[in-house]
Amino acid sequence: MPLHNKKVVMLGANARTQRSVSSIQLPAEFSPSVSNAPHFNYNKNDFIVDLRNSGDENEGKRKHLKELLHDRWEGARQFNAFNYSLNCMYKCLDGQYDLSMQLNIERGELRRKPMHFKNIKEPFNHHKFNFTKLNDREMLFYLKCDDDPISNDPLDRHLVAVNASPLERDHSLIIPAVNKCFPQVLTLQAVRIATDLMLLIEDDTFHILFNSLLGQASVNHLHLHAMYWPYDSDLINRKCEPLHDISDVFIIRPPMWICPAFVFQLTKFENYNRFKENIFKCVEYLTETNQAHNVFFSRAQPIRTSGEDKLEDRRGEKPQFVTCYVFPRMNMIGAKPPSNFNPAANELAGNLTSYTYRFFESASEQAVIRIIEEEASLDDESFQTLAADLADLLSGRNIGVSRPSDLNNFEGLTSPEIDELRDSFQSFMPRSPSIRHRTSARTQSEL
Repeated sequence: MPLHNKKVVMLGANARTQRSVSSIQLPAEFSPSVSNAPHFNYNKNDFIVDLRNSGDENEGKRKHLKELLHDRWEGARQFNAFNYSLNCMYKCLDGQYDLSMQLNIERGELRRKPMHFKNIKEPFNHHKFNFTKLNDREMLFYLKCDDDPISNDPLDRHLVAVNASPLERDHSLIIPAVNKCFPQVLTLQAVRIATDLMLLIEDDTFHILFNSLLGQASVNHLHLHAMYWPYDSDLINRKCEPLHDISDVFIIRPPMWICPAFVFQLTKFENYNRFKENIFKCVEYLTETNQAHNVFFSRAQPIRTSGEDKLEDRRGEKPQFVTCYVFPRMNMIGAKPPSNFNPAANELAGNLTSYTYRFFESASEQAVIRIIEEEASLDDESFQTLAADLADLLSGRNIGVSRPSDLNNFEGLTSPEIDELRDSFQSFMPRSPSIRHRTSARTQSEL
């Protein structure tokens, strides 16, 4: 009987009391028969580059993927696969960034306790929780590309599984080569899977997210989040800046957005490989310099570097391309318990989850931005150093050549080390949007 015809059991707050924590352990050579999860097979000609011009020839297969994800996710609810049932509220905050906020108290109380990490790169630990400990009913399906295999190893299994503490319905985990037990470091293969899924899902509310260690990741086993969000992020409407002399890579930073990011966009299939490789080179550089980061994939209108600061496509006439935002951020050492909200990939893109009703009711845009500035956002000088280095890396120059002359004295230091050095000789000044904007306006008037 199809899953969508079965009765769906609504779960209570103690949904996982009947759930096995580790009923299946997957060895490196495990076979497909270990799990009853189906395979979703696709080809590159199923991809949608522009969501406004998707064509009808492969609509059935793309629709099947959405239905497969939804039906398998809903079916998992019958088997107590979740920590709680979803009873969320939403609101939009007044202000210039159109931030949206979800109230999800149970996620704050019942999600698995985050692990403690000290570095961006830490070895995989089989003795701690990892996704080989998922049971069969948590495994939704496997991904396989028929005309361009995701892996050279035929034993690799690229898994989509439930997120036991979901933010929204169908919120799932993408686990590349689950049998290989990679640590939580974004690989080129993982970037490829994220890109493929973004090109396959015909829905502009669909996103893929990645959090590094020291950047709100809670499990040291390579995974990304796949989820829908009911509100558009205003990030996709914002004007960007070119990244030095790199024609197809951009940056966005305050006050244009709430925190700085590198921006990549796939506008034609001929650039498919370059798009993936540029994103991977960016996150690889951040990883090697021990710089925490969050990644947010979305659909966005063509990137602009001129014109209005914000331009919404209210008529739905502009193309919608797969766009990736990479947020380098402050390193968060240790496991931080949830308080008002934790700034991870979704939050830095303007989609917030509040863990308390009090904060949900009283939060203002300025309060949210203050928390992000204090706990996540890099200062402009550190970001500009990273931007110059990334431009050098992507253009084949020696890293450091493009840095502003006053930053060359910091060569060899990571961004966290630069922050620590700066803090040792600078007096404290509260960082808030109003102060930042007044300072920017005063500087422009003096010019």
